[in-house]
Amino acid sequence: MPFRWTAFLLGLVFPGLGHWSIDERGRAVRITAGFLLLWIGGLLIGGPMSVAFRSPGYSTATGSEERRLWFLPQSGAGPIAFATAVIGERLVPTGEDDLLEITMPGESTGVISRHTPIGHAADFGTLFCALAGLMNIAVALDAGRRPEPERRRAGS
Repeated sequence: MPFRWTAFLLGLVFPGLGHWSIDERGRAVRITAGFLLLWIGGLLIGGPMSVAFRSPGYSTATGSEERRLWFLPQSGAGPIAFATAVIGERLVPTGEDDLLEITMPGESTGVISRHTPIGHAADFGTLFCALAGLMNIAVALDAGRRPEPERRRAGS
């Protein structure tokens, strides 16, 4: 059975769209609902910076920003992840009144925005969004590999 690249790519563009394109409307709605529950839940728990391209400077020993590896599984959400990261970076104020001085690893001092999420809430928000991205990759692969007879028999 050939792989359905169109359904796979549509599933990566928006969660559930791949299943919608192969006429599994009920499954597509359930996939979209599950994805949005994880994604929006992660943003509500950890804030908009739960999805970011770079780690904040306070999280590294040198104080410089590094690529954030958590964005790799989050990018499985497709354009939603990239839009969320861009919007999140623009939402955090960086004016002088919004900066706090902190002590970083190695006893050096640095500054962060007072609106930067830290602690367990930020970790759980990041994790929820990463799980949503991984889930979207799995269901997009399912849309591409689902055999025709199984789709008709399942009726969803």
